Amino acid sequence: MLEEEQKAAQEKGTRAEVVQQVEQELFELYKDPDLSIKPPQLEKKAGGAYYSDAACNLISSIYNDKHDIQPVNTVNRGAIASIPAESAVEVNCIITKDGPKPIATGDLPVAVRGLVQQIKSFERVAAEAAVTGDYETALVAMTINPLVPSDDIAKQILDEMLEAHREYLPQFFKSVNA
Repeated sequence: MLEEEQKAAQEKGTRAEVVQQVEQELFELYKDPDLSIKPPQLEKKAGGAYYSDAACNLISSIYNDKHDIQPVNTVNRGAIASIPAESAVEVNCIITKDGPKPIATGDLPVAVRGLVQQIKSFERVAAEAAVTGDYETALVAMTINPLVPSDDIAKQILDEMLEAHREYLPQFFKSVNA
């Protein structure tokens, strides 16, 4: 499967690159105030098939202050007791004109609590590394990630990711003498 993904990325671009291209096409189409059809780009798998329906439902719920329930990414605010209140979570929310109101679900089941907390720790440390450009912090983040099986592999993955995305991560490549 990895080989298929790598081949697709080389031939068509990464999923992110494909989505960016679709977004650019859509932004151009949306400049036309007379557009009255759903653009076919919204039906593409990588372009967000079905996401457009969910987005329209969400926009309508906010605009019309429907107070319906939809799953959205939001600030936890205590919805999941065992995750920090300021963490981003995807939970069912009551959608209002003032934003999503997370529905409290209580604590996570013991069977998944540790894993979710580990992922949240990874996210926080990775975000800190991204902001500071600190290699050691980035390496700690990679070793925290439960999908990375060892410290050696964490270093290898980090080094490959930093090199592959060098132009987007200049903070990791600042000269000591600069």
